This record gives sequence, structure tokens and C-alpha cells, in this order.
Amino acid sequence: MDSFAWSALGIGLICAAMTIGLIAFSLRGRKADTSAENRPYLSMLFQGETLIDADDRIWSLFPIPPTAPVWSDLRLALLPMIPDLPKALRPGEHRSDLSEMEITIATQGDRTHVTVYPSGQAGDDWFTTRRCKSLGGHLQSAMMLAPDPIWAVTDESDLLWGNEAFNRYAHAHGGGSAFRDLVTAEVAKHDPQRPKRLDLKAPGLGSAENRWLEVTTQKTTGGQVYFATGVDAVVRAEAAQQNFVQTLSKTFANLTTGLAIFDRDRRLVLFNPALVDLSRVPIDFLSSRPALFEFFDKLRDCRVMPEPKSYDDWRERMARLVAAACDDRFRETWSLANGQTFDVTGQPYPDGAIAFLFNDITAEVSLTRGFRTELDTLQSVIDTFDDAVAVFDSQGTLTVCNTAYADLWSVEPEACILETTIVEATQSWKSAFHPSPVWPELRDFVTSSQERVSWDSDLRSKDGREVICRIDPICHGATLIRFCHHSKNRDANPEPDGLKIVSA
Repeated sequence: MDSFAWSALGIGLICAAMTIGLIAFSLRGRKADTSAENRPYLSMLFQGETLIDADDRIWSLFPIPPTAPVWSDLRLALLPMIPDLPKALRPGEHRSDLSEMEITIATQGDRTHVTVYPSGQAGDDWFTTRRCKSLGGHLQSAMMLAPDPIWAVTDESDLLWGNEAFNRYAHAHGGGSAFRDLVTAEVAKHDPQRPKRLDLKAPGLGSAENRWLEVTTQKTTGGQVYFATGVDAVVRAEAAQQNFVQTLSKTFANLTTGLAIFDRDRRLVLFNPALVDLSRVPIDFLSSRPALFEFFDKLRDCRVMPEPKSYDDWRERMARLVAAACDDRFRETWSLANGQTFDVTGQPYPDGAIAFLFNDITAEVSLTRGFRTELDTLQSVIDTFDDAVAVFDSQGTLTVCNTAYADLWSVEPEACILETTIVEATQSWKSAFHPSPVWPELRDFVTSSQERVSWDSDLRSKDGREVICRIDPICHGATLIRFCHHSKNRDANPEPDGLKIVSA
């Protein structure tokens, strides 16, 4: 028997079962006027637009009866059986050509009585039969046109029927019986109550069919019904997600920054090897998904965070830490007793998660401290010079000056560094000396990018002293400028007063 015959037989069996069920359901409806049960018509009574009384078979149309159904509700429920019902309750007689029904609408006061008669000879169960026929037609169309395979088998695994999607898959796998056996064998390996995902590798599958199917089964009185859903998009998404997670895992594994991510319940859900190396926390403890406070407790026990003065203060500090991390404003530097220094940052993540990043900045801190020491040493050295010394970078900005320079020009070193330019400085200097062409040349020399050589210029201050301005190019395009007094002036006045800026 071909697939179409099997399909027709299956649909017929379903319709028969539904007919029996609907008849049984209608017979155990609400207790109304028992004489109406035997009349070959339906009766409905409305007050205004609201249904106030009706045949029990009308109420059975609603799976969940509405509180106050109106004519529009009844019309939608009856449309499958009577396709051309009038849209409004207008008195008169109407005939439904599509369903061969006669409808009488009579009004008395604010009440409207609607009666539906079947045409020709009809038994008492005419409405149930028509309803079953209508629903059976809809169900047949729905199952046959469903985009995913649906089929039924007997308890002996004989194929009863299958829809069009099932026939397409069956054609690609050597027929309905072969496809049925393939699926049945795979489903039997697992719990039949749980969906089973199948990988179909048949070369005959068209581009519209899915390679991956998720199959579920339902037990019926006559056997089993199989429902298969195409999950190619889900499989591709899961593969992409897995690849993404693997990429992230490899990236996290190679990071030198320790990473700890806590979910919205504040449980550790992700960490990398660097965290184990930096924190010295046992990996079995991290793998047990500790709570956030348990994690920081362990860090404190391992002396990987500063020791608090009291436990209560520490708990309060941890609460503030979590709140700050949730707002993306947590960053602290932890100086440990063993000399290590950690830079700890807290950042919020989607769905209420929090990530903590641990960076070992011990080397950077040591380098910064060493650099700071070298700068302090250099500053101490040039402060011992009697000459006033100033260094300008290639952009013409003052970067270094000594105490003699500050005393000579009555400036604060910390205030003028990085705020004084060579233009501003020469404007101040030339006010203390007699006119000289050296100042424009000096400005051009400091900002010049060409090859430069040392030179000097004799200056005479307005208070009569002679000063030598010595200009030396140094590394990275910077320029060293010194103001030196003549030897004879130094002998005569070993501790000269600062130069006075006198208006020309």
C-alpha cells in the first residue's frame, strides 16, 4: 500500500476517534433543557449582544467558556461548521449556502433568539457529526502540510500513516519502512520520554530538509505517534557557541591576568590558570564553585590580599567591594607582605554577573620606584650646581630645573615644570638683561630638528653683572641651558643675589 493510502487510512481513523470523543463529550454537557437534546436544531438566547442561554452543544464549543460570550464569540466558534453566518444579529431568516443551514433570528424586546436548522433529513447528532467533519478536515490539512515529519506506527511497529514531510524524508532513506526502522532503532537506545536528536546523513535530502531531527514520541491506544522537528539551526548555533567558548577558554588560558567571574547568585563560574598561579588557591577549591565571600576568605587565608584589622571591618569592606564592582567603579592596589603588588579591578557583566581581574604589577611598581629614585638622584645632583640649569624638551617645554635656577628667577620648580615654554622663559629672561640678539636664536635652537652644536653668549644684566648663557643639545632633542657668572664676579661676590627683572 502506497504512502497516500496509508495517510488516508490514518486520517480516517483519527476522524472516527474524534467523532466518538465529541459525542461522548456532548452527552455529558451541562444539564439544560433535556427536550432540546432531541431537537434537530440549535437554540441560542441573547440579551443584547450577550449570550444568556444556549444548547449544551454550543457551550461545548468553548474549551474554556468565556464569562459573558457575545455574538462575535459565538460566530467565530461556529464558523468552521457554518462558514457564512451573519456578522450582526439582525432579525429575519438567513440561509447558509456553504453549509446548507437555515438560521432564524427573532427579536422580542432586548432579547434575541437564534435558531440553526440543518437542511434535509438530519439526526439528533447532526451537529456533532458536522463538527467532527469540519475539525477532521482542518486536522488533516494541518498534519499533511506540517513542515516537519509526523507519522504513526502500531504496537508492532507497522507504519500506519505519515504526512508529506515524512514522505520526503522517507524517499531520501529508501522508503517509509526504512526511515521508520532507522528512527525507531535510534530512539530505542534512549529514554523514549525524552527527545532524541538524530543526525541524518542521507545524500538524497533536499535543501529544504534538515539534516538534524529531534524526535519525540507519544503513546496512543493504537500504537505510537512520532513528531520530528528540524534543529539544524540549533545545532549550528550550539557548534558556534562551543567554538566561541573554546576560543575564549584558550584566550583566558594564555592570559597573564587572573580572571574570576561570578554569576548573579555570586557563585564562581569561570576562572583561568593565571588566577591559580597568582592567588595560590587550590584548583579543587575553585572548581567547587565557591561563593564570592568564600573566595575572598580563601584569598585572605592565602595572604593574597591585605590583612584587615578586624574580621567585621573586612566583611563590611567586601560588601562595599561587591557594590562598587557592580557599578564598574572598583579598582584597588593590594600591597602584600611578601613584596608583591596586585592591581584588582571589578567589572559588571550581563545578567548580574561580576568579573574580577587580578594583575601582578610588582615589576611595574619596582620599575616606577627605581625610575623615581633615579629622578630624585638626578634632581639632587643638579641642585648642587652653582649655575642656574634648565632643560627644555624638543617641543620647547621646561622639564627640569635646579634650585639655583629657581632662586635666580624667583619661581617655584613644581609649579613651572611642564607649564613654562621657551617663549615664556625668554620673555622673562630678556627683561633682566640689556638688549641682545640671543633670545630669538635661542628659541629657534630649542625647537630645531636639525643637527645642533653647543654654543654660548655673553650677557650683561641690568644690575651690571656679566653672565654667560651656555646652550648644549642633549639626548632626545632636548636642550640644556645654563646661566653662569664670570669667574671674577664669582670671586668678588661668591653668593650673588638673584637677578632683578627691571623694566626697560
